[in-house]
Amino acid sequence: MHEPGSSELQLLLLIARTEESFDPVVTALLDAGITGATVLESRGIGAIIRSEMPIFAGLAALLPQATGSRVILSIATTERIAALMRYLDQLPRERRPIGVTLPARQVLGLEP
Repeated sequence: MHEPGSSELQLLLLIARTEESFDPVVTALLDAGITGATVLESRGIGAIIRSEMPIFAGLAALLPQATGSRVILSIATTERIAALMRYLDQLPRERRPIGVTLPARQVLGLEP
């Protein structure tokens, strides 16, 4: 188990909102040395309302047409995440993912 006090690890969460924004995110992850990432396919609330909640069909017309995104999760060192974020911040706004990091206080299952 990774204990607090050794090299700092963080949970990285990135949301690539479009197909065009996903490729630059993957390239940036690899360039920053973050190779252990998981990608989750997600659906936007608008897609759920349109397909599963027809009672709200009028509301769906007010929501963006985007049907989903890809969520990337990883645990990496603070240094690698900082390099990644610097690169992603330079992307044009429409290709930039939504990103957040959280401290990973204890991590199980990763090699030091």
